[in-house]
Amino acid sequence: MMNPVFILSACAISPQLSFDVDKFLNPIITTDDGKLFAAEPDYRQFINPVAIRRMSRQLKMGIACGMRALQLADVSMPDSIITGTGLGSMTDMEHFLKDMITLEEEALNPTFFIQSTYNSVNGWLALQTKSTGYNQTYVHRGFSIELSLLDAQMFLNETPTSKIALVGSFDELTNDYFVVKSKCDYWKESVPNSLKLLSYNHTDGTIAGEGAAFFALTNKPKPLSCALLGLKLLNLPSSYDFTQEIQEFLSQHGVDLKDIDVAILGKNGDASFEYLYDPVVAAFDVETNVLAFKHLTGEYPTASGFALWIAVQLRHWNQIPEPLILKSGTRPKRNILVINHYILHTASLMLLHQQ
Repeated sequence: MMNPVFILSACAISPQLSFDVDKFLNPIITTDDGKLFAAEPDYRQFINPVAIRRMSRQLKMGIACGMRALQLADVSMPDSIITGTGLGSMTDMEHFLKDMITLEEEALNPTFFIQSTYNSVNGWLALQTKSTGYNQTYVHRGFSIELSLLDAQMFLNETPTSKIALVGSFDELTNDYFVVKSKCDYWKESVPNSLKLLSYNHTDGTIAGEGAAFFALTNKPKPLSCALLGLKLLNLPSSYDFTQEIQEFLSQHGVDLKDIDVAILGKNGDASFEYLYDPVVAAFDVETNVLAFKHLTGEYPTASGFALWIAVQLRHWNQIPEPLILKSGTRPKRNILVINHYILHTASLMLLHQQ
């Protein structure tokens, strides 16, 4: 079993006001059309204004979020940059494909193709920070951010000297993507207000979202840092296996379900997956705080990055925002378990401890 790593800072660009505000998820942004688009910050403090004009929304979100995470950690150049994305730049890819059709594959502008590659965010971050170290992008659908964190944990465990890894995720929502996935029954036919999504868990489908989340990780504990003790990836979990896998995962780290102070669940209002969470919620102690987040972000492959951002933010705030709470408890928010399930039948567990 690997040693824990420590999260020095966290930054998120999401449909909520999460980037650089002095309040924790207040006010709450909602939608009635089944699409939650990111609330974008002013990018000019992190990206050259000339370059901004040539960038897609995802590229701008990823760069700004990564640079802000480094800024919050007071780090100028990370030793590695590791990211995960389920979709890459949908805007640039769609633009390039439409140009291929319109221009009949002649005189194509290569910019959209170049910037649609999955590692374009990593490349820009490396250029801006002058980082020449280990640089990797994972594209594994619902496991993308988790594999990035696992790789960072291995990288930081390789050496006894202090190292910094910038780890992040990014995915964007486009109208064309929304239409395509509608044909696969991803989204609810009768769309509720996003804030009421979880109360519509008797119908199939969910709502769409997007976002970016970045974290500065190190192998040496710092005051007030949040320790990532471990994570686990699960494929095609059943309700029985899911609960058993969670208990086994916790026992490997000397923790029991009754010791969890805060559980952050990836419930997305889809009736098809409620059976996974019900026995887990029932197994928690009555004093455990049980939270949910996808009614605030929508569903996308790397949504668990936002859940990890919430876990890190809990150390800074005395109160948990009311819209997150499924079941209020009295525990002191030290042992935090993130449980996420993605549409394509993959699930992940992340165990954190507030120092």
